[in-house]
Amino acid sequence: MPKTLNRCEVLAKIDRDIAEGERHVAEQIALIKWMSAERLDTTLAQNLLCNLEQILEHWHAYRRLILEANPQDQAQDL
Repeated sequence: MPKTLNRCEVLAKIDRDIAEGERHVAEQIALIKWMSAERLDTTLAQNLLCNLEQILEHWHAYRRLILEANPQDQAQDL
């Protein structure tokens, strides 16, 4: 049977996911800049960047929902 994660563990996991997502976005931006300097077509790279940014927005929203779901537990998370 799968282990049920507590709130702190869920927040830690989403924080890791957000950090990784931010790293991917930064790498994609750097790649697009390089591709532009090389005069390469960046259409697909820009589409991917848009998708990565949307995913990151969803992860931030998910984190907010977790925090808002049971505000009285926030003191226990600190």
